[in-house]
Amino acid sequence: MGDLIEGFGTKESPLVEDLLAADSHPLPDILKADGNYHPKEKTVPFSVYYDPDYAALEKEHVWKKCWQYACREEDVPKVGDRFPYNVGDMSFIIIRSAEDKFRAFYNSCLHRGTELCSAAHGGDEIRCPFHGWRWHLDGQLKEVPGRWDFPQVNDDYRLPEAQVGRWGGCLFINPDPDAGPLDDALGVLKDHFAHFDLANRFTLVWTAKKMRANWKNVWAAFLESYHVAETHFDAVDFNGDANTKYDLFDDGKAIISRLITPSAVPSPTLGDTVTAGEAAINAARSFANALGPEAEATLPDFDSIPDFGRKDVAAWRRGFMQAALGADRSGLSDAEMLDSIQYGMFPNFGPWLGEGLPLMYQFVPYGSDPNESLFTVRLMAPVPAGAPRPPAPPMTRLGFDEFFQSLPEWGRIAYIFDQDMSNLPIIQKGMRSAAGERAQLTLGRYQEQRVALLHEYIEERIRGAA
Repeated sequence: MGDLIEGFGTKESPLVEDLLAADSHPLPDILKADGNYHPKEKTVPFSVYYDPDYAALEKEHVWKKCWQYACREEDVPKVGDRFPYNVGDMSFIIIRSAEDKFRAFYNSCLHRGTELCSAAHGGDEIRCPFHGWRWHLDGQLKEVPGRWDFPQVNDDYRLPEAQVGRWGGCLFINPDPDAGPLDDALGVLKDHFAHFDLANRFTLVWTAKKMRANWKNVWAAFLESYHVAETHFDAVDFNGDANTKYDLFDDGKAIISRLITPSAVPSPTLGDTVTAGEAAINAARSFANALGPEAEATLPDFDSIPDFGRKDVAAWRRGFMQAALGADRSGLSDAEMLDSIQYGMFPNFGPWLGEGLPLMYQFVPYGSDPNESLFTVRLMAPVPAGAPRPPAPPMTRLGFDEFFQSLPEWGRIAYIFDQDMSNLPIIQKGMRSAAGERAQLTLGRYQEQRVALLHEYIEERIRGAA
């Protein structure tokens, strides 16, 4: 791909590679790493976003066959705690069956199919609310009321299970009993997050939002920074976009995608009308505003710092996190303190590395309508030194027409999410009304390669089963 243009930068907003080279702290090798894969160019029709037959293929060959992120360990902190993981019209019970053991049961009673778990709760057994059939936490049958009338039911009538895998405090499931190990699906994530231990972080805020858009459309909205200048127009004076770095890492078993969008620099689309110093000041104020008055009170006197820039914003953030959270971030680079470093493990896992935007994404179909999906996002924080990992807070839920800004715990990030959410229903509608000869994606070869990879991932699994 020698003719591929890998981003656009300016004097005030260089390419990410140049910003990394000027970092005031040592860079981890993973940030220096370049991707080694580019997706094959292929026509992707809009219909894959709304066709029920295509959604059925995804269910059979993706959601029933692939390792997918279900929840976090802190969502089920005590033995007997359980949480329903729903993907489309399928449902699983994620349960802590022993102190250090997790299981995923099909969320269906073996008597007459009643859903066994509809909300997070705990207990020392699994009990059907309809007729009271009961199972032990390991899925073994415990009691059948009126057992005399069920001679066909024996003591091995246990709850069917999906495979469960663990990494970084996250729980993954795979309904395919013959699937390979989770480690293979994680690809380079294990190495890239080795120094930024997700297992040593916890959920600070947790929200699930219903969307009138296909799950792939919602995922795709976060796979590129090309949309920043238009959608997040009021953040371009302190966030990059066209200078974002995109990498796809193929380790022979899985392909993991990544973007690095720089902060504390202006968008290259502004030319050099906003200086790097102005962008750094705007970024510092934005970070502080998101954290509240206590953080704003700690901002430095910008005029007293010659050539105030990215390194100074990062230094302020390290100091604030040390004082407010007892979190030592002296070993993290400026990029890890400021930038949006987002990874993608398809089909539905989006972990972020660093403190720039410490988020974790999940994308799944919602029910049986391919025009609807569920977007779940967490704000993550480091576990205080010497403390156990706290249990997750209750998950807040937003309906189709509710806004993140109704949840004050999200701060300024809520406004950004609502900007993104506003696009998605009209994308879904527009795809269905496109002229036949133009009813297909037109993707940027560099900036939207992660979108192309998502479709390649799905297509290869559907074709591989043909």
